[in-house]
Amino acid sequence: MERREDPVDDEASWRRFTPGAPEREALLALSAELGLRLRPRLVPLSLGTTFEVEGIDADDTHLVQVVVNRGAFSSNQRNKVLADMFKLLWLRSTRFPEAEVCLVLSESTAEAFKPRAWTTLAADELGFHLFVVSETGTVTRLVREPV
Repeated sequence: MERREDPVDDEASWRRFTPGAPEREALLALSAELGLRLRPRLVPLSLGTTFEVEGIDADDTHLVQVVVNRGAFSSNQRNKVLADMFKLLWLRSTRFPEAEVCLVLSESTAEAFKPRAWTTLAADELGFHLFVVSETGTVTRLVREPV
């Protein structure tokens, strides 16, 4: 992937995404595409529990999960995509009601959103913004109309 600008002063905000990690590169690419500064953040929940959102901006307007698995599309990848969709819906419903929900997918995990798939219809009806990051680091919006 093409290297994106990555300020050193916020290194602690990246937590588990080390420099060069595909998830980090995907968030940097989406940040540039949307004109936002998306970074991982721990969100406090009830009873001392926290939840890490893989990408969220300072104004809490965008919640992002990244699924950038490589290789052939598998049921494990589909399950990860669905789990991340559920997490984002839950967070939007309970903590960030005005936020946009976004998934950043690799070219292989984008297969979860084929034109005739129920997941495509669900993502559309639930207001998800889907993006695909190529191996070269280019981010494009995934637009697939349900048939």
